[in-house]
Amino acid sequence: MSVYNHSVHVAEQDYRKQLRKDLRIGVLAGWLAGAAIMILFFAYDVLWFRPLATPDFLSSALLGGGDLDAGTLTKLRSTRIVIFSILHLVAFAFLGILFARFFRFTQLRKTLLSGGLYGLIVCTAVFSASMQVTGTQMSAEPGWPALLAGNFGAGIVMVIFLRRTQGASSSW
Repeated sequence: MSVYNHSVHVAEQDYRKQLRKDLRIGVLAGWLAGAAIMILFFAYDVLWFRPLATPDFLSSALLGGGDLDAGTLTKLRSTRIVIFSILHLVAFAFLGILFARFFRFTQLRKTLLSGGLYGLIVCTAVFSASMQVTGTQMSAEPGWPALLAGNFGAGIVMVIFLRRTQGASSSW
């Protein structure tokens, strides 16, 4: 004979509520971090007088097409960059969800250093894996130092958002 256990039902509802909250907050944190990376590399490209060079390089590596010559329509280049940007934000949404769940399960302090290290390690691993899958070699664009700094910064953006939305469990 089965017996209804109210405490198990309540615990299950609490878990599902936390999961939905982590998914929602993780997606937003990922989008913010992805947008921060986009802004960082746009500024990097403008500094070198090559606006959109980084997303053009990365979109051609991921989506194919290689370097476009002058005769190729700019609409194709723009479409490729837009598709890449959407994929970039989807990847960061996934990373944000992992980030929120990681801190929920490990109960680590949400410090800037732990967020930066998460971004540095996980975002760089995902980027490196995507470069391996596409067979693209990292060259001068965007450059490993800028990439590593951007990923570290993305982790910091995620941890700041997470601290603001889930409450700070520790000091900065």
